[in-house]
Amino acid sequence: MALKIEVFYSFQSPYSYLALEHIYDLEKKYDVELLWQPFSAKASGQQIQGAPINPDKLSYLYEDTRRYAAEHNIPLEFPSNWPQEEYDPSRVTRGAVVAGDLGFQMEYNYKVSHRWWGLGANPNDDEFLSELCEELDVDLGEFLSKLSNSDTRERVKGIYKRGKKLGVFDTPTFVIEQERIVGLDKIAYLEDRLIRGGHSK
Repeated sequence: MALKIEVFYSFQSPYSYLALEHIYDLEKKYDVELLWQPFSAKASGQQIQGAPINPDKLSYLYEDTRRYAAEHNIPLEFPSNWPQEEYDPSRVTRGAVVAGDLGFQMEYNYKVSHRWWGLGANPNDDEFLSELCEELDVDLGEFLSKLSNSDTRERVKGIYKRGKKLGVFDTPTFVIEQERIVGLDKIAYLEDRLIRGGHSK
């Protein structure tokens, strides 16, 4: 039986974006089942007080992510005025839940993340979701209706509450049997653990 790994990720996080390919590779190489959990305080309706921005930490984040993106040939374009001004992740986060129901969550995750961080596009612009649905061959009106309904909103809230209960504080976070493994730089450790545990295919 495949080992279940919960993947808490956020469209607001450049590290979640940069990690996508490596995360999906886990299912190709190991006997695991990835349970994708789109995690966002704002999308769940929580009012979170923003912490002061540490300029040294921010400058390192730019340096670190750009270095990783260049080494792995991943396009990276920071949205203007980020992180002082952040795009609202609510619609695309709810959309990830709907995409999971409809069976195209992987393609959705890739395309939304690439538009947001690869192209620097605003997910709340009208053309963002319309062009996305066209690429995915999904009816825009039906998709918007599903991501706006109360059930979808409650499920996003439930994912956030579950993440907080498990101690998720950053993304990507991998949860295996209640244990947290946090960060893009921990994926190599996670792979070693899967190999040692006999989960290679």
